[in-house]
Amino acid sequence: MLAVVACAPARRSGPGDDDTSGGDASSVGGSGDNSNCGSGAEFVYTIDEFTNQLSRFDPHTKTFTDLGALSCNQGAATPFSMGVDRNTIAWVLYDSGTLYHVDINNGLACTPTTWNSPLGLIVFGMGFSTDTPGGTTDSLFVGGGGGQMASSFTLAKVNTAAMTAQMVGSEPDLPEMTGNSNAELWGFIPSDTSARVVQFNKTDGSILTSFNEPTLAGSTNGYAFAHWGGDYWVFLSQQAMTTVYQVDHTSGAITSTTLAPGRTVVGAGVSTCAPVVLQ
Repeated sequence: MLAVVACAPARRSGPGDDDTSGGDASSVGGSGDNSNCGSGAEFVYTIDEFTNQLSRFDPHTKTFTDLGALSCNQGAATPFSMGVDRNTIAWVLYDSGTLYHVDINNGLACTPTTWNSPLGLIVFGMGFSTDTPGGTTDSLFVGGGGGQMASSFTLAKVNTAAMTAQMVGSEPDLPEMTGNSNAELWGFIPSDTSARVVQFNKTDGSILTSFNEPTLAGSTNGYAFAHWGGDYWVFLSQQAMTTVYQVDHTSGAITSTTLAPGRTVVGAGVSTCAPVVLQ
């Protein structure tokens, strides 16, 4: 939802995810093998709903660097969610159900994929996770359905070559998701009263770990979710303001809060090349 987030006209809302300053690869570490990672694949990237602005978020300085506005010829459709793979390609979903590849290192060129909403997956959050801890191959997981007001949502594993999806499980809420090089899949589930950060079982969709986040509860215009440096980063948008919350991976405690005026972040993508621990 990762990680995959919120768009007009089908606004995603709460019920009711090369300026190398700060965190570069030399200052962070993790369990993954980064030998086949593209340039810049270790960073967090975000997409704005109304401006189509693709930006890089630096968790060290908690600042955004704008890279440019996407022009994916979507007319009235707006970005809904985003994932980033280890080749530094952003997978940007629009609320029309169209999924694009955006080459972050090549002028933000948009290329439509052949995704045709298998299993009724029109809107969803998404995240890449390594197939094995420390591995060099990833799988894309998505969680969503035909619309934001559905009674239940599908968690699925995507065959990225054939653009097909295999159902893993079902979820009562629409998550934004993120994975990591520990072969884990995590999600942020918004709520008016009981927002949660959870770890999904990738084989059946069950919840392995759950942190209640009362500070993050309430109605939102959009939300996004990403891992970086072992912690989790929730982007919550209300009116013309996104607030970025850093969530501790061991306790679920919120350890920092950063305001981002003028942004409506609805997608945050980070590849499995990102660090899972700070050195």
